[in-house]
Amino acid sequence: MTRIELQSRETQPDHQHVWDMLERERQRPNSNIFRAIANLPDVLDRFIPMANAIRDAGGLDAELRELVIIMTCLTIGSSYEEDRHWNIAVRMGVPKDKLAAIWGFEHSSHFDEREKAVLRLARQTARAPAQVSEDVWRDVERHLGSGPALAVLFTVGWYKMTACVTGPLDLDDEPGFTRL
Repeated sequence: MTRIELQSRETQPDHQHVWDMLERERQRPNSNIFRAIANLPDVLDRFIPMANAIRDAGGLDAELRELVIIMTCLTIGSSYEEDRHWNIAVRMGVPKDKLAAIWGFEHSSHFDEREKAVLRLARQTARAPAQVSEDVWRDVERHLGSGPALAVLFTVGWYKMTACVTGPLDLDDEPGFTRL
């Protein structure tokens, strides 16, 4: 059971601009993460633009970004975000058997060498950021270049931060949500 009151347009009449922004950005204003963060309207007002900047940063392709997010969520135990990004990946055309094999990617034929390099970086960064090996970093940089490699780090960091909200708040799934 969610541990904080979930806000809405109706409960925050003085902050309509926040809800307008969510709709304008094609975000789901009924999403529990946004409704929880809306308890701090000034934070939510800046949350979406930052999320968009990280999502679009560095030329990281969308499928690879979703794999990074799912690996991060699995590594740190963030089921709320993992389930949503699993669905995003499936809707993008990522096969479910590939997603199901992600934790054992090192020995899976579902992943190419570029994906494996990126998943290694995502897992190591999510576990212990200061202990990412030089070999892992260089392998990702060789496959992607510096900008997209940095985008991987920002993606991992962003989803670790959101897990620090969704986990302790024990966010419930939205009504009607199902994992694909």
